[in-house]
Amino acid sequence: MLRMTITVEEIGKYLGQSIQDMMGRPTGKLVGLTADVRDEVQSIQIARTEGDVTEHPITSVRIIDGHPVLLQAWRIEAEDLKREHDIIKRRRQAIDLLLKDGDIDQSEYNQLRSGYEDIQKDIITKRDSLVETLKNVEVKLEQQIRDLQTALTNNKMLYTAAEIDASTYQTVTESVRAGLEISRKERKDLDNTCESLHDIDSLEIPKTTNQSSAPNDIPDVVVIKMREST
Repeated sequence: MLRMTITVEEIGKYLGQSIQDMMGRPTGKLVGLTADVRDEVQSIQIARTEGDVTEHPITSVRIIDGHPVLLQAWRIEAEDLKREHDIIKRRRQAIDLLLKDGDIDQSEYNQLRSGYEDIQKDIITKRDSLVETLKNVEVKLEQQIRDLQTALTNNKMLYTAAEIDASTYQTVTESVRAGLEISRKERKDLDNTCESLHDIDSLEIPKTTNQSSAPNDIPDVVVIKMREST
């Protein structure tokens, strides 16, 4: 997992202010920090609107456009897996080049390749587990979208039946539509994350082989030289 280094000076100025998630929804107020002796923040405390205080590791926080943003756990895990996968991919390609150039022998190459393949298998296992988690997130998100669409319909029916006035109808409709926009944006973001996770798979690097022709290979062109008569 990538270690995020954020100092007290960098995030302390936001204490007492609202902190949002990636979709721009307020998650509560930043009310506390836990830091080590090097002044590096290890975790933050957020006071929720319900009154409880939750603690989050600093790895779940990003400073975006000058404001702290709280990321979902699945988003952080997806970022970490993609990063680890890209590193292994580059290193496996590098050892192929080293073998080709003669900078490492076959035995060392096989050992390194085997180690990277084991790491890649672990990454894929974690990826598959995360994909299953995201399926549950998707189900909840779809239900949320349906509930908001139902709320729009019900409010329109109440307004049409003159059971709520125009001002109330406009207020609640704007609120529901804003929620729908955020939910649809989050759904699209979730789809993009799932797509990027499916790109993480076994990387079959072509093995280095000798270029000698097999006995049964037939050359494309046969040149026959005729000896001139003297």
